[in-house]
Amino acid sequence: MNASDASPGPSPGAVLSMPIDPATRDLIDAALNTVMESAAADASLSMGTLGRCADYALVGARVLSLLLNRPYVAVSGGEIIDCGDGLYVVLFPSRDARRRARKLSDLKDYHCWIEALHSMPDGSHRLESIDFTARHDRLVADMFDIPYTRQDGRDYLWEWHDLIPEVPMQARHQLAANGRNGDWMWTDKNCLRLLRLYEEEHDSLLNTLAGKVLHALADAMQARATAIPVAAAGSSKPQWAEIG
Repeated sequence: MNASDASPGPSPGAVLSMPIDPATRDLIDAALNTVMESAAADASLSMGTLGRCADYALVGARVLSLLLNRPYVAVSGGEIIDCGDGLYVVLFPSRDARRRARKLSDLKDYHCWIEALHSMPDGSHRLESIDFTARHDRLVADMFDIPYTRQDGRDYLWEWHDLIPEVPMQARHQLAANGRNGDWMWTDKNCLRLLRLYEEEHDSLLNTLAGKVLHALADAMQARATAIPVAAAGSSKPQWAEIG
């Protein structure tokens, strides 16, 4: 097995095993986004789910931890968004803003996502990165009046960190902070501190939202399990790979 294909061994008590197939990843993402959009609508948020990366990360980490019985953790810091044609958006609060902030809402232009450090069968460790708010990249670029010309947009990022291409060398001299080290996302101790405080203050709500995501996911997986045999029965060729 190539190093790029390596995955952790089975985790006792897990609902799902790794690696999670793309179709199931899509179901998890859709369930989370549906619940987040419903919560934003109920709260009458003027910008909807835009800017709610902390909620996506905190709820998503709880859902994944329960499904896989592994320690998925929401993290916070900065991000670089590739808008295409050599244009980028850098999201990272100033040093002074990070030090002075008393709560997460005091900050602007931070980013949150999910990480999990897995032990591999050979004794090594591998970092998994998940960002369920990649769907907002175009909207963020619009807010900064930067043209977004990429045609390979995605709703989420879900990848091993060592497989994520680095920020291009020719672009790093234009970019601030950790972007010069090649990472598209990086953690910051003050952003992490504020995210932990936010998590503590909203623990009950986050648990409620995670429960709703799990229920929505269970319904979606049940619907898929029911649909697969029906679709296969109506065709002379196997349909499993195409549908599941």
